[in-house]
Amino acid sequence: MNPSKRLSGVAGGGRSRPPVHAPEPLIRVGADFEEEYPGASALATECFINLFRAGDLLLDLHDRQTRADYQLSPSGRQVLAVVEGARRPLEPSEIAEHVLITTGTMTTILDTLEKRGLVRRMAHPDDHRKLLVDITPEAQSIVDELLPSLHARERDVICAALSTSEQRAFLGLIARVQQAAIQASAKAPIRGALRRRHAPRLAVEEPTV
Repeated sequence: MNPSKRLSGVAGGGRSRPPVHAPEPLIRVGADFEEEYPGASALATECFINLFRAGDLLLDLHDRQTRADYQLSPSGRQVLAVVEGARRPLEPSEIAEHVLITTGTMTTILDTLEKRGLVRRMAHPDDHRKLLVDITPEAQSIVDELLPSLHARERDVICAALSTSEQRAFLGLIARVQQAAIQASAKAPIRGALRRRHAPRLAVEEPTV
């Protein structure tokens, strides 16, 4: 018998080590994907859509906790975190820029937060046509409880999946994808790509009554 085969899967003390199965991505495309879409890459599409899915799953963890514990929307949480992190009152347009929403949507969110006593609007000291937004002591208490909890969960999730060295490598890979996406945003979409459609689906007859 080949010694290498005899010793495989055996740990110290002669105890068998259970096989380690790498998890599969949640979303896979069909085996004929590149045949149907000649200009595509099955592997690239699986990376793209699974990156989206991972982001959705991670955000949902934070969003569900925020709603359950503090009855805050994701945008409401972000607004409080942005203003608290700035350590000074901000103009609504500044907050909107950080949260990546329109100023109109920001007005609605601030109205809701103000009714709950979590933010207050005040006159701008240098331009009375503008307003500044600050968080209240009640909002500060929420942020002081919520943010440490969210960041601790981030640690648990990521460290359960990746070692420290893997996390550093992952950040480098994510940075490259982010840069490619930024560059792609300045280019025109790829139009005119081909699709070889499958045979049409068979019609299903309606049951007679």
